[in-house]
Amino acid sequence: MNLDQASPDSSFAIQADTACGARVMLTPHTPFIHFRDEVIYFCSEGCKQLYVEDPLASCMADRLLSGK
Repeated sequence: MNLDQASPDSSFAIQADTACGARVMLTPHTPFIHFRDEVIYFCSEGCKQLYVEDPLASCMADRLLSGK
């Protein structure tokens, strides 16, 4: 299924965990990055921007420091 086809009111909606552990509905506008061969989703563009500016001060700090 293409993310462009998913919509919040779709019975086929896709959910994913974010870097901070929140669950979000994936849409074409869900913020994400590629990290160690995986896609990491963020709950907001602000959270993604915090990661871009200072990864060790972001919600991904534990993950980065643990090497997972």
